[in-house]
Amino acid sequence: MTVSPPLSNRPALRRRAVSTAAAALVVAAGLTACSSEEPVDDGPCAATAASKTNGARSINLPDTQVSVVSPGQGEAKPLTVSPDAGTRQEVTLETSSTEASIAPTAKGSDKNEVQKTQQQLVTPLTARIVCDDPTSLELGIGAPTSKDTDLAPLLTDLDGSTAGLSFAAGMSPTRLRLKPNDSAQSPARSSLEQSLIGALDYAVPLPTTPVAPGATWRAVRTVSAAATVTQTMTVTLVSRKGDVLDLDVTVSEEPVNSVFAIPGSDAKLHISRYSMSGTGSFVVDLRRLLPTTGTLTMKGGRELVGDDPNRPILQQNEFTLAWKKSK
Repeated sequence: MTVSPPLSNRPALRRRAVSTAAAALVVAAGLTACSSEEPVDDGPCAATAASKTNGARSINLPDTQVSVVSPGQGEAKPLTVSPDAGTRQEVTLETSSTEASIAPTAKGSDKNEVQKTQQQLVTPLTARIVCDDPTSLELGIGAPTSKDTDLAPLLTDLDGSTAGLSFAAGMSPTRLRLKPNDSAQSPARSSLEQSLIGALDYAVPLPTTPVAPGATWRAVRTVSAAATVTQTMTVTLVSRKGDVLDLDVTVSEEPVNSVFAIPGSDAKLHISRYSMSGTGSFVVDLRRLLPTTGTLTMKGGRELVGDDPNRPILQQNEFTLAWKKSK
């Protein structure tokens, strides 16, 4: 807030001019001292990486090893990532996960029960490059929506939350910084975190060596969750128009070991069978750090064994994600 200077310097008021100006300075100083308002950073790029200093929860993302399988046909050109600090990116992320289980009703029981759980979230995002750091992205989070009628009313409190991403070479995300609003309740916070991490675990990295259309490369990362898996993503450069890439992907996952840690407890099960694979396609703009558009669908199943090897738990799993331009 500012205080206006004396309204006039006409002769009749000059005797009061000095005292009026002095009073104005005193009042202005007092207002500055008690004001808690900060300048609003609403430029096309973020003035600072605020998510690194505002107490956001910092979450490491899996390292990715990228190797070119085929350089493609024609002139090979580098896929140079050059984020545009002059404009912001408006995208919407939708994720959905479904798990259907057949499990014994109780220890010693010969009956089974079928359970099905689904988590779905649609989140609008505003992404801005940090003005002086093209490897850092600041995210403004709009109000997510969900088909879950219990969760949906809680999501409005997430509107205005913030996040940030750090990137390595080849558009590979390495760290998520997430700061939901203080008013957001735990179910809403958890659903947002799971959605973002789920999508980022399937981020499509680019090679740092020149490639031509038709090129393929392999990206390998270790993803830790209830089951720790080695994820292998094979990417094909279908076409390139300037900075815009059309990419097709196939993904397969294999468990690193046989341990399945039950979420929310110390209990563990044995993985006796496991499969998870999928396909998708993405449009990537080398001037943006998030996909312009894209979809991926993963499907699979697993067999988990507890105390009774004759009574395994059978599960079918599906995970889908979609990036869309915000309307």
